[in-house]
Amino acid sequence: MANLNEDGRQPVICGTDFSIHAEEAASLAGLIAKRFQCGLILLHVEEPRGLEASHPEVEAVAQDRSRALMKKETARLQDLGASVKGEISSGSPYVALAQAASDSNARLVVVGSIGQVGPSRLLAGSVAERTAETSPAPTLLVRRGEALSAWVRGERKLKVVVGCDFSESTDAALRWLAGWHELGPCDITAVHVDWPPGAMRRLGLSGPVSLTENHPELARILHRELKEKVDGFLGARPVAIRISPGWGRCDDHLIELAGEENADLLVVGTHQRHGFGRLLLGSVSRGVLHHAPMSVAVIPHGLISEDVSRTIPDIKRVLVTTDLSNFGNHAIPYAYAALRQGGCVRLIHVIPPWQPPGLLSPQLGAKHQTEKQHKQLACESLEKLRSLIPAAGEMSGIRTEVAIVGNEDIPMAICQDAERFGAQLICIGSHGRTGVLGKVLGSVAQSVMGVSHRPVLVVRPPSS
Repeated sequence: MANLNEDGRQPVICGTDFSIHAEEAASLAGLIAKRFQCGLILLHVEEPRGLEASHPEVEAVAQDRSRALMKKETARLQDLGASVKGEISSGSPYVALAQAASDSNARLVVVGSIGQVGPSRLLAGSVAERTAETSPAPTLLVRRGEALSAWVRGERKLKVVVGCDFSESTDAALRWLAGWHELGPCDITAVHVDWPPGAMRRLGLSGPVSLTENHPELARILHRELKEKVDGFLGARPVAIRISPGWGRCDDHLIELAGEENADLLVVGTHQRHGFGRLLLGSVSRGVLHHAPMSVAVIPHGLISEDVSRTIPDIKRVLVTTDLSNFGNHAIPYAYAALRQGGCVRLIHVIPPWQPPGLLSPQLGAKHQTEKQHKQLACESLEKLRSLIPAAGEMSGIRTEVAIVGNEDIPMAICQDAERFGAQLICIGSHGRTGVLGKVLGSVAQSVMGVSHRPVLVVRPPSS
């Protein structure tokens, strides 16, 4: 294929089969390219067909027809003010579109919702779905494109719903949306669909699980988490936050929520899983592309800028845990050192919860701790935690929370408390055991690192 990016700018690519839906998508793509002051590449891909392949005369007629239609369509788009270049190739449409996006470093691939669909296309999935799974550039599927076109022309606001979880695919979607917002004003709603049993377990919350509403504490924490993530990418832009419990397919819930918000555009991120990974885990983006009645933008995970890895995070909340040993206490100063001016450190100590004596008591046969003794232990431990707060921390404007957490499973208790607190860093001391002894005794720090998706700082004991 010829060089598709001769002027060095990131072009917009639009796939076309010259149908009425493809014309709508091409018109929008031309408007977007004009606003971004970049070129538009209009790409038509001839899929090999048995009759044409076996009869050169038939194939030549088909190619002449495609060239005539391409000439007419590029002229129409040029009249709309787009700088357009037409390309005709053969093969698989989604492969060609993804390759063109890669070759030209495209900023966007635009496709229409319905085209000339043959039996093989029905079996393989739509061009939009397959393109979104393979293209390195975002894919915009145009449905009811009048609203998008009016927005690009500056005639109205755009109602956007962005589906969010807490993965890097959402980071890519929010980063793209921040740039998209520069084209014109948007009313943005960030929605998160949670599975209540899993979310309650992650946060260590107990209580009844409703089919229609989230537990109040769960809703509060999820709202905080999502708002912090959205604010990190969209800054001061006003964004509505909506948390909804979901039982069943996440894509169905996203489409329903986008419909309730009267969205013109639904934005989702994708990990672009392939093969068994996609079949096993499912694909929210594919389901949304296939069933959503509005336009859909699918943003690949790889769109995250390399500059993100060079950005120094502004840490505001650090969880530090100690078993009140010298080794465990050694981690506490490092928790304060991780914060810049201000912020909050949560200092916790995990103890087993009190249980009444009984046949299943783990302390059966031994002198059982009374409830009063357990409360006394918790109070004494809390005072020890308070005594470990560095004086320099308060002088630096750092707030400190102290808590005693009751749980038999210490690593899980730490991870769940970190989730509830919204810790940006977990700080934990290590006894530094290695070899056979370390394997036999295990390591709380190692278990926390294996369970938590949050950054973990393990502080080794000072060398003697």
